[in-house]
Amino acid sequence: MAQIKKKYIISGPPGSGKSTLINALEKKGIKCLNEVSRDIIIDEQKSGNDGMPWQNIERFTQLVFNETKLRLHKEPDSVFCDRSLIDNIAYLEHANKKVEAHYKNFNFNKYYHKTIFFAKPWKQIYVQDEQRPQRFEDQLSLSKIIKDIYKKYNYNIIFLPFTTVELRAEFVLKELDRMKF
Repeated sequence: MAQIKKKYIISGPPGSGKSTLINALEKKGIKCLNEVSRDIIIDEQKSGNDGMPWQNIERFTQLVFNETKLRLHKEPDSVFCDRSLIDNIAYLEHANKKVEAHYKNFNFNKYYHKTIFFAKPWKQIYVQDEQRPQRFEDQLSLSKIIKDIYKKYNYNIIFLPFTTVELRAEFVLKELDRMKF
């Protein structure tokens, strides 16, 4: 089995441009782990199940946790990931649900670099759709919790600028170069 390369996390609330940035990095030839959450929501909607953050957050979190672990091993040489397993903790806390020990005690340091790129809520690009029915205003409190959880786990947060996706990708790559990527 190939050794798993630590991933740089791109996190933030839904609709803040994370997946668009991941796509731009992939177009530059950088291997990335795509978002698991949207795939899970689509699968749950197609099968008539309730594993969505706004219906059954516990089921959703477990499905995302399991699928993310699989993808981490299937794509060991990816450099970036759209969210991380730490986001699961934030979603549960945001919903005032119990965070099970296996989420808290996961070996995050094995899979993720201690520096993350954070996309703040951005009203001008936020779009609601079938997989993202939440109002923009709901993203503000979720964003704070996500940031707080990463800080709790001692991650260094680099905030992405509000700019074009091309300039965001350049910003990320310059930051990695600065960190001696």
